[in-house]
Amino acid sequence: MDRQEWSVVNPVADVDIEKHGGATRLDDFSGKRIGLWWNGKPNGDIFLDELAHQLASRHPEMIPVRMWEIDAATTTAYGVPSDKLERMAQSADLLIGALAD
Repeated sequence: MDRQEWSVVNPVADVDIEKHGGATRLDDFSGKRIGLWWNGKPNGDIFLDELAHQLASRHPEMIPVRMWEIDAATTTAYGVPSDKLERMAQSADLLIGALAD
């Protein structure tokens, strides 16, 4: 039997990854717009509605913003376009996402 030689190669190029710090923590939710993002998977909206209810019971002056009610195009599991992400970021002081399933 002839001897075989194999070469193992990695088809993935080196990628430069930008490092980003975490989001700035809010000291208080009073008067803050809390954006809620749902990717459209089953029950994510129910979870976010309950989360909004729980947060509002602790922070009655917060303003929940359900992004899927403002722009239905943000409700997708296939990636939100960058212009929509920017709009969501500008629409709220804090954005909370639920992936559901």
